[in-house]
Amino acid sequence: MNVRVSPLDNETLVVVVEPGDTGELVELMDARGNGFAIMGEGMEIPIAVIDGRLLNEDWITCDHLLAIEAHELGHIRTGSVEEPIAEREGIRLLDTMGHTTAADILRERGIA
Repeated sequence: MNVRVSPLDNETLVVVVEPGDTGELVELMDARGNGFAIMGEGMEIPIAVIDGRLLNEDWITCDHLLAIEAHELGHIRTGSVEEPIAEREGIRLLDTMGHTTAADILRERGIA
């Protein structure tokens, strides 16, 4: 697993699940999809977890992974579990940082 600080807000920890990784976070990822946020009461440092294994798929790009990361940061930054709220915040973050292609990926999903 690769652990880093998100370049989108320079504060949120991001865990990227990579091929060959094992453990509880990988099991959660396999059950939840492309990404998820760990946040809430009692969580000192919220964490966005994204599935870097997706880069092995022909259809995915780094912009797709950035869009997933932004969406999960949207949950954390707004404190909301509501998908449209997280999506709008993710789009806002991406637009603010000049990541138009990744923002368009979220817009095209039609969740916000």
